[in-house]
Amino acid sequence: MEYHWPFAICVSFVAFFTVGAVFLLWKYEGAKAAVPCEEQTDPSLIGIVPIGYLSREELWSSCGGALNPRWLHHFRAICFVYLLALLLYNIITDGFGVYFFYTQWTFTLLIIYFALSFRLSLLHFLEERTMVSVNRIPPPKSTDHDILLHTHQETSDGVKSFDYEAGPPLPFARGEEKLEDAGIGGYVTQCVFQALLPAAMLTDLVYWVILVRPNSHHSFIDINMHAVNLVLLLVEFSLNSLRFPWFRISYLILWSAAYAVFQFTLHFTGLGHRWPYAFLNVDTPYAPAWYLFIIVFHGICFAICLLLALGKQSLWARFKLPVIGRQ
Repeated sequence: MEYHWPFAICVSFVAFFTVGAVFLLWKYEGAKAAVPCEEQTDPSLIGIVPIGYLSREELWSSCGGALNPRWLHHFRAICFVYLLALLLYNIITDGFGVYFFYTQWTFTLLIIYFALSFRLSLLHFLEERTMVSVNRIPPPKSTDHDILLHTHQETSDGVKSFDYEAGPPLPFARGEEKLEDAGIGGYVTQCVFQALLPAAMLTDLVYWVILVRPNSHHSFIDINMHAVNLVLLLVEFSLNSLRFPWFRISYLILWSAAYAVFQFTLHFTGLGHRWPYAFLNVDTPYAPAWYLFIIVFHGICFAICLLLALGKQSLWARFKLPVIGRQ
């Protein structure tokens, strides 16, 4: 390389923000509520739950409970099938070299999100269907033999050794609905979504504002990967009840940092002979300015997503809709 100091500065930028992202996750992700356990009541209350708390109901609920969750379920299924077909077509046509570009990384993450979210919606409907089936089962008729067993099945200690009402545990049946933690799968889905939405916004804005030249030809794949992707995500964002905690900008930073490290590795091992985007080239004295601009652009895109999240909550509150995902 002709210039060595721009590369050092660019690597310092990436390292600094990566360390900052890890620190934010260490401080806030999975943090316990700052009140004694005996004082905790309803974990959905503001000020009692951790900043990143996510309930199980938020994963499948549509518009905070205002719409039937089947809308969200069907939408996720359609998006997953459609986007997966596009990805497979693109790989068959152009090969795995498409993963040289950040766009393909984000598009693949989009498919992963819809796969995870569709699975969670499906599990909810399986649970709901199982509970309905259990409630429809009539109670068993008691016979004289059963009554006799029920009366005399007591030990000398006075403890019954046979409980007539006990039965095998059902995988989805619950006798009482309670607010449940989302679990690892739920938190992974939410974190993927929070990294994905600003990343897709960043990808599309860079493509249309910086990369596209006048009179450029746009293929069907280009339109889907740089426009339709964000439209589908915004519809998903409008329908779902997922929270949007500010500190999870860390996942967006780590996602882009992983791509930058991937490109650095390709070029300094000789596997890559060109940069996918001109602004990633560290061989020019303008590289630090470009990297700083892209980093700031990350923050702007995430700030837009935060404003959209606040706007959605305000809209729900204005129409007095149940706000499950309220922070």
